[in-house]
Amino acid sequence: MKRYLTGLVVLTAVMLLLSFVVKWTAMPFFAPVPTWMLPVAVLYFGVAYGVQYWMTVGAVNKNPRAFVQFFLATTVGVLFLHIVVLVGGMLMNPSAGKRFAIGFLILYVVFTVYMTVSLVRFMRNPEQNK
Repeated sequence: MKRYLTGLVVLTAVMLLLSFVVKWTAMPFFAPVPTWMLPVAVLYFGVAYGVQYWMTVGAVNKNPRAFVQFFLATTVGVLFLHIVVLVGGMLMNPSAGKRFAIGFLILYVVFTVYMTVSLVRFMRNPEQNK
């Protein structure tokens, strides 16, 4: 768990830095997106995937057979939460909605890949489950 959280904090910091660099270099594509939206989205993903990983690991430690059901249930719940945040972000600034959605999608893919790879590593190492 500590290894995942360390990696998640590093990934969040790197993505936060990249979001500021992209915004401050005034890349024309993201120019209409308010300065605070992408960094807040990065922090949102860091917290959401940290909580999801913590809940999944806790469920696996209690009952390893329930991993698939719990993982799928939390994934569906988090996807609905992502949709609410995405639509809310698009409605807050309609002129930059498409650009915000593209940035949100990039963040979604990066954080989802990291969490999935971490969960696969966690499930392959039985000593780490204890």
